[in-house]
Amino acid sequence: MPFDAIIGHRHPLQLLQSMLRTGQMPHAFIFYGIAGIGKYTAALAFAKALNCRELKDDFCGRCRSCDKIERQTHPDVVLVEPEKNVIKIEQIRDLQQQIAYRPVEGAWKTVIIDQAERLNTQAANCLLKTLEEPPDSTMLVLVSRSIAGMLPTVLSRCQQIRFAPLNDQDI
Repeated sequence: MPFDAIIGHRHPLQLLQSMLRTGQMPHAFIFYGIAGIGKYTAALAFAKALNCRELKDDFCGRCRSCDKIERQTHPDVVLVEPEKNVIKIEQIRDLQQQIAYRPVEGAWKTVIIDQAERLNTQAANCLLKTLEEPPDSTMLVLVSRSIAGMLPTVLSRCQQIRFAPLNDQDI
């Protein structure tokens, strides 16, 4: 399922593809917008595109790398989700250990932090070190409903991409 198969979000997806094509991209993004509109799907698609063995600025959905990311078994893709509605400092410390080394199979270590608005203060401050000095070949994607409650220091270190609600035609 390439980027074209994702419903809606043409502008954000085209922006990501352009960055993939040129190789000019930041080391961290925040995908934000209302719940249930495809931010997490776009983050997984981006992880596939970063590591796809067949295409440069998209993903094939068929190669071994794309398949492993889809099944959440790729050793270079790290998913962080809240535990009991909070992302804790221990989770970020575990993440930092997992990304300390170069990618094993893919071109990029890709971190997806789902519901990043649930980072507690200690976890967000711990994440700052990684956002300031990420390991080589590491991409971080924070997925959030809102950026309003996030630390300004976290926001300033990430490229923000807003995902708007789907229009009537896309629905």
